[in-house]
Amino acid sequence: MAEAKSVVSSPLDRAKAMLQHALPAEGGGTLDDRREGYEAVLAQLPIPDDVSIIDATYGGIDGYWVHADGASNGRIGVMLHGGGYIIGSAMGYRAYAAEVSRETDARVFVAEYRLAPEHPFPAALEDARNVLAAAIDEVGPQSVFAIGDSAGGGLVISSLLDLHRAGATLPACIVLVSPLVDLTVTNSSYEERAHSDPIVSRKGIQRAAGLYLDGRGPEEALAAFPMLADLGWLPPCLLLVGGAEVLLDDSRNLAEKLKREGAHVEYREYDGMVHVWTLFSSFLPEGQEALEEIGEFVSTTIPGNRRRN
Repeated sequence: MAEAKSVVSSPLDRAKAMLQHALPAEGGGTLDDRREGYEAVLAQLPIPDDVSIIDATYGGIDGYWVHADGASNGRIGVMLHGGGYIIGSAMGYRAYAAEVSRETDARVFVAEYRLAPEHPFPAALEDARNVLAAAIDEVGPQSVFAIGDSAGGGLVISSLLDLHRAGATLPACIVLVSPLVDLTVTNSSYEERAHSDPIVSRKGIQRAAGLYLDGRGPEEALAAFPMLADLGWLPPCLLLVGGAEVLLDDSRNLAEKLKREGAHVEYREYDGMVHVWTLFSSFLPEGQEALEEIGEFVSTTIPGNRRRN
């Protein structure tokens, strides 16, 4: 048993080390430090040779089309990267998008949405909404899914909330990984998982939320507080979270809310996994397992889709 545990934990330790080495603890360091550190982590993730990557503007928003060899042109995944609304980039997420494209048999557009504090709420929301609308207009809602991790997961729900309030058509399904959906930053898992989360903390999220909201509360920015809105109308949702992360309660509470309000949600906690562990699927078995689960969910929800081997 001890030997098996060592084999399993080694890739996870590697992922933790990559994150801890590049990102200052407790949300410390300058914003430029954190941006450079996260990009350094993402730059280490391998992009497969059989993937086409094209920089493009879609829905008026810059980003990258990522297309695994043989993936369908008729299905589109809109990817919104994580980073607390203040760090991260579409360029950094190309490797992750390549794996998502392969597993979901879809071409994926990674949106370079505007970041705070240079562009506070609702800039990121507007960018995400425009990309989603463009994808739905191109191939129809039945062939579009949205996927986001961390703040990108929160942005997926925020943009759909905005589209729903406008009476617009929504994508077929959504995938949320380690989503940041409660900007009140009050959940108890911030303390309960503080010892096991290598990079995310209450202090760091409070700082990021403050820069993003720029003084706005739920009255002025309801879309940024989806836990306060009715979400029973959401399309089918796959919600994945790591058991070791401080944002665990964000996912637990969201899953309970969606079930209570009548939305279809498939929820799973990955025991011992850290925040956005799916990024490390190239060497972390649980990351690959989660990607396969994403592929299975999308293939089941979108007619004619198939999961790639």
